Amino acid sequence: MSTNNIFRSDLPKIHNVVQNSMIVYPKEMIIAVLRDYFSEDTYYHYSKDKWGFANTVDETDLPQDAGVHDDVTTRLFIGENYRDNIVFYPAILVKHAGSRSIPISINREESTVIWDIRAFDDGYGNITFFKNPKSFVFAGAWEGSIAIDVMTRSLRARDDLVQEVALCFTDIRFKLMQKAGIICKPVEVSSPSETDDRNGKLFRQTITLPIRTEWRREIPINNIVAAISFSLEFSNLSAAVPVVAQNLTINTNTNLLDIMAAIS
Repeated sequence: MSTNNIFRSDLPKIHNVVQNSMIVYPKEMIIAVLRDYFSEDTYYHYSKDKWGFANTVDETDLPQDAGVHDDVTTRLFIGENYRDNIVFYPAILVKHAGSRSIPISINREESTVIWDIRAFDDGYGNITFFKNPKSFVFAGAWEGSIAIDVMTRSLRARDDLVQEVALCFTDIRFKLMQKAGIICKPVEVSSPSETDDRNGKLFRQTITLPIRTEWRREIPINNIVAAISFSLEFSNLSAAVPVVAQNLTINTNTNLLDIMAAIS
């Protein structure tokens, strides 16, 4: 199984977005999980070609058990849509079914700061560690759902696939999805339907998978404290109203590295 969460646009980099798992990543992850899951099966075996797509081949003169104990052809199509307009059944089609923003805190984690550990070596074997603010965090969550359509020409195949997909995300692959940053909520299964399709029937049922994901921005802090300025003013504190002595002020700047050296 392989998938990714690569941003094609430059906007996430410009605005310091490190995670935005709203549509693309959850959908690709669910497709990858289903492909990996059914690749273990014999009867509803998923097989991919050398390009990673479903191994849909010309089935003329192929035996009925083709793909059961080999990878001559896939016995199940899993994907977002049909490639090259090829109609293949049984099929599991995955699509995004909507999302909404959910705050995880009142201030969107605005007060959260990521700290970095900086080591300072004075050259004499003395090493001191300092915590340095690295970035501010802004975060939130997305709650939405993924629609998984099961389409077959067999009533039994539809029922088999629906219950296998439902159990896959309810328990078998639940921890895997959780580690990938996608929380699967209780699965919802619609009522079955059937329509006329050429010389036969097309059986269909939709599985709705409610999910929760997150978005996160990390705004870098570029050396907020590079130097500390001191200013001393002199005045007569015994007077009722202290008067600052004119032209008697000491100003000095101390570099952060100098302070670290003095502390160590």
